[in-house]
Amino acid sequence: MHLARRAYVLVLLTAVLAIVGVWSAEPDWARLWRIPAGLLLLGLAVEHSYLRRPRLTAHLAAAPRALLGVPHPFGFEFVSRAQRPLTLEYAPAIPPGFEAPTGTRRVRVPAGATVRDALPLLPVRLGPQPWPPLPARVLGPLALAWWGTALQAPEQLVVAPDALRAPVRLRGLYGGARPRRVAGAGAELHQLRDYARGDPLTRVDWKATARAGTLITREFSEDQHLDILVAIDAGRLSRVRAGSLDRFGVYANLAARLAQLVTHHDDRIGLMVYAGRPLASCAPARGLAAVTRVRRTLEQLAVQPAESDPTAAAVSIRHLLRHRGLVVLLTDLDDANVARALARAVRLLSPPHLVVVAGVQSGEIGALARAEARSWQDPWIALAAAEHEARAAGQRALLRRLGVPVVAAPAEQLEQAVFAQYEALRRTRRV
Repeated sequence: MHLARRAYVLVLLTAVLAIVGVWSAEPDWARLWRIPAGLLLLGLAVEHSYLRRPRLTAHLAAAPRALLGVPHPFGFEFVSRAQRPLTLEYAPAIPPGFEAPTGTRRVRVPAGATVRDALPLLPVRLGPQPWPPLPARVLGPLALAWWGTALQAPEQLVVAPDALRAPVRLRGLYGGARPRRVAGAGAELHQLRDYARGDPLTRVDWKATARAGTLITREFSEDQHLDILVAIDAGRLSRVRAGSLDRFGVYANLAARLAQLVTHHDDRIGLMVYAGRPLASCAPARGLAAVTRVRRTLEQLAVQPAESDPTAAAVSIRHLLRHRGLVVLLTDLDDANVARALARAVRLLSPPHLVVVAGVQSGEIGALARAEARSWQDPWIALAAAEHEARAAGQRALLRRLGVPVVAAPAEQLEQAVFAQYEALRRTRRV
């Protein structure tokens, strides 16, 4: 309970009358302070009796699923069963998976009515988010005191990875299966062409050769269906902030959108999430069921307070992928301490698989390295930042020497860079 302004007026009046009674020679004046004091105590007793039973409940006014990193329409609904209007102040307690403005909010709820208080909300972590009790206080009917209460919203919201707003068609690629030319026989005749030195005699079309008077070679085609597995680093470094989300959130959104993209082109998509050990995995599959499975798996995961072990993840990936496929490894590329472990994981996977390593490139470190010195500490900060950048560049160079395509870009550009790399590899038949 906290006294309101009207109660402080009665307290002040009580104190003044008590002082007057002490200094006055009239005995009646000595008892006047009891009148405002009695009114205050009586009023507080009436308010406590009135608000003893819960007359106000709270509910969440929002869709049950929110998309990571996308502002979510949200609000609290307060339902009153009182016979007179109630004034409510509350602090918007938010689960750790959301960000919202801080500070108390005041709402006036008419008698027997429902009032919604809208609140901007940004989902920043995946998974179910049960709502904590809402600390609140209600102004008594006589406006003498604020009476504390905890409003429990029984609902919960689930934060899911973001989705593509529309199907993406990569430049030069078309939906569905693609014909791929292969040496030897295939499922369907692709074309007839002039004989080239080195073509096997089994591919020579002798009837066409007789008609044309020169050697003609048959080319066959088969459908190309890629197996793609996205491996996400959920170790402690993935908690580093990258814009409005942490790096794990950026990687989760990228994986979910990539799943939509590759299944649109009839490829198969799988998932591996790891930290000190593999946390979850999905074998490559095709179609909407694969996209849904990837998204449901990501919804249940969070960053782990442990060092990442890409070698253990690579061993699990070798067991998960039975055929040659494309492995997209989303991990931290700024920490030179994991360079050896990352290189060892790449050697385990390639061959037979083709590995693409991608990660967020921090722009703040580069800005510190090139910032103008304004104090005696700035040159040392710039030197440390430059050393950090040099180590990260060395790690990327080591991976490239192993034949691994490396994608390093700011958080807002990483998705398009990975999509472009996927397009290039698919067009050039690297997988």
